[in-house]
Amino acid sequence: MKLAVVGINHRTAPLEVLEQLAVVGTDLEGADKRLAARTGQAVVLHTCNRTEFYTIAEDTQNAEEAVSEFLEEKYGILYASLAPYVYSYFHTDAVNHLFRVTCSLDSMILGESEVLGQVREAFGAAVAAKSASTPITRVFHQALRVGKRARHETAIGQNALSVSYAFVELAKRTLGDITGARALVVGAGEAGKLASVALRNVGVEHLTVMNRTHERATELAVELDGAHVLPLDDLQVALGDSDIVIACTGSPDYMITEDAVSRAIVDRAGRPLFLLDVAVPRDVDPAIKDLESVYLADINDLDAVADVNRQRREQEVEHVELIIEEEVRKFQSWWDGLRIIPTLADLRRQSESLRERELARTLKRLQHLSPADQDIITSLSNSLVNKLLHNPVTRLKGEGNPADIQSLRWLFRLDGDVVDNSDDTLPEQV
Repeated sequence: MKLAVVGINHRTAPLEVLEQLAVVGTDLEGADKRLAARTGQAVVLHTCNRTEFYTIAEDTQNAEEAVSEFLEEKYGILYASLAPYVYSYFHTDAVNHLFRVTCSLDSMILGESEVLGQVREAFGAAVAAKSASTPITRVFHQALRVGKRARHETAIGQNALSVSYAFVELAKRTLGDITGARALVVGAGEAGKLASVALRNVGVEHLTVMNRTHERATELAVELDGAHVLPLDDLQVALGDSDIVIACTGSPDYMITEDAVSRAIVDRAGRPLFLLDVAVPRDVDPAIKDLESVYLADINDLDAVADVNRQRREQEVEHVELIIEEEVRKFQSWWDGLRIIPTLADLRRQSESLRERELARTLKRLQHLSPADQDIITSLSNSLVNKLLHNPVTRLKGEGNPADIQSLRWLFRLDGDVVDNSDDTLPEQV
């Protein structure tokens, strides 16, 4: 049983397929528990452009079957509809993939920093759901360290765009100077916060925040120092007043409909309206693209921005990949150590048993010795066992392979009874 990952992302699946799995991200703990009930361990990673299931399995087929049954049972999602877009990796390939994800090498926006927090959130949900233990906890702790190493030791994240910043960059390309634009952010979660900060950083002063929970919107407005807050009931009016709208609520239904935008543009006197849909599933009805003077962008439209961002950071990819290779080797070494541990424990247990038996025989015949002298002999027996085991133990830990382990188990009869050929007699005392 080894680590396996089954998933889809923006590279393998269109947005309408990614949307099918968005429901999984609304209850990570519940998803972790349900999948772990089938596989023993599970971590579900969900972002705006990927959903991945990490688990322990015999092979990728075993993992895909577990994910298939889980999706159909819990969410009614037919795995057959996803199968053409699914990728799966096993053991070190799965580890390598996770490390690439945390280092943002597999992101739509190369070098973006959001994914590290998303991996941390996914792992935290698994810990809360008690669906992760060794070895999954080990590999996710290491993955988070690898992501930090990549950002600290290379320039992969230097001035990198987040998805939210990329959307704002797209608005600038379409509308030109947006510093005087009136912007509306619908959704005050992490994506909404990043989008709001991105707008502020490019000079947008008039910013309005909406959210299902008014208190959350108010908190974000305070952080943004001067943003306005409106209830969602005023969305129709706000659409008419705004030039840029960023939607990122994660609602299962469209928050902004074609009808609402059609009514909003009547009073805009031809002023363009730019809508950015950051959410998966989408918050904005894609039919809006057909309306006059209305521009709509979703994650499918980020390719141009992503390509420019990638060109600036391509030279850093090789440095990050070297870090990943090193860390994968560390994980493999640790994993190999797990295979050796039972044999080393059995060898130690056998050696201690023999030591204690022979020590008892010896001290029985040397009862005339003082307690201090008997302690010296006991210490000698401990020292001899430790020194005799030192070389085979260190060699096995450093270079041991399955054949070496099997040979050691055979030589020392670790899978059967130990034959005691010791002589029960001792030489006469001089």
